Amino acid sequence: MKRLIPITLFPGLIFILLLFSGCGGKNIPNPIAGLGQLRLDRSLPIVKDLKTINSMTEIALEWRPVIQRNIAGYRIFRSENGGEYKLIKIIPDRYSAHYTDTHIRPNSTYVYKVSLFTYDGRVSLTNTTKPVSTKGQVRPPILVEVISDMPNRVKLLWRAHPNPIVKAYIVERREVGKKTWRKIAVLRNRLTVEYIDKDVIPGREYEYRIRAKTYDGIVSPPSIIKTGHAKSLPLPITRINASDNLPKQIQITWIDPNKESRQIVQYNVYSSAFKDGLYTKLASTKDRSYVDKINKDGAVRYYQVTAVDADGLESPRGVIVARGKTMGNGAGPVITSAVVRQNAVILTWLPPKMGPGEHLASYTIVKKYWDGWRLRKLKIVDFKSDSVPVRFIDKKIKPNTKYTYYVYGVNDQGIPTEPSRAVSVEVKELR
Repeated sequence: MKRLIPITLFPGLIFILLLFSGCGGKNIPNPIAGLGQLRLDRSLPIVKDLKTINSMTEIALEWRPVIQRNIAGYRIFRSENGGEYKLIKIIPDRYSAHYTDTHIRPNSTYVYKVSLFTYDGRVSLTNTTKPVSTKGQVRPPILVEVISDMPNRVKLLWRAHPNPIVKAYIVERREVGKKTWRKIAVLRNRLTVEYIDKDVIPGREYEYRIRAKTYDGIVSPPSIIKTGHAKSLPLPITRINASDNLPKQIQITWIDPNKESRQIVQYNVYSSAFKDGLYTKLASTKDRSYVDKINKDGAVRYYQVTAVDADGLESPRGVIVARGKTMGNGAGPVITSAVVRQNAVILTWLPPKMGPGEHLASYTIVKKYWDGWRLRKLKIVDFKSDSVPVRFIDKKIKPNTKYTYYVYGVNDQGIPTEPSRAVSVEVKELR
């Protein structure tokens, strides 16, 4: 009778095994239970011709299968870097002859043990592999250059990785001064040597690094870190002037702080009827001035100006707002008297106060009266007088008629003042 050595710390477990498996049954022991439910049988054959093949992330085991009716399968143990052996796999098929361990790490050393187990709960002595080391981690790519000062982009250049197992590159970025890296691109070709980052803010400084990724999914350590930035925006226009004394137009002028090397090609002028309102683009010009023609007196506008360079980059706007105004209607003349004398109406008034740069050219007198059932309105234009107060004599009057007068001045640009107050005179009879 052959001698069986129980492999257990608790002899009572053998009874449990026999109770569930039966003496002649074909049930396979629970793989997770480990050695506690099995008995070592030195008479069983040992797994022979045990070989290994390794890579960075996998180790393949190969052996000669043991084809006997009572053999249920194989048990595989593993030790990592000299540590204790752990059961990693139960193969419940005696015809199997291969196993690939994918739960390993690069730059590590492993030793494997393989044993047989039977349907009735016996195990053989183990066969042990020679120590096998996984290959080292793939080297990081060589980041050659980060090209800055391009419009709305930063360009990265690196050398193609010499290792053919590399299938992709991972590009990572962070803002200078920040701690967290962010993956911004995955380029799936080993021979790719360029990436252009277009998701950038002009003038902001970024740090870049690259990792290589193999077909096995192994990611290399990062490359060296290099910094880069996109071309900054032109300097904002900070000195803008808008006129307030031109008839029906506003002239906007500005000073550009950008140097000639910036190659400013045009300026954009924006306007709004309100200082805090919506500004719309009014015009583009290559000059440092623009005339906004407005067919209205006393119109107020607000202006912003930006500079645009040869790459289409536009300076920030809204830094400075200029207020402009067309020449308006100043205060009108002041009528001092309106009387009837010697069959005429005599009006006198004080001249209006003109604005800076304005010159009074003439007066317009408006006369209104009822002619039967019709209201008549007459204008006496281009009336000139240098006297103070100004005197106007109206001899074209009728008896029993009420006349109403008001006067406004006209400057040398043809822009009228506000009208004076209206005065009325009643003519009862003529002599």
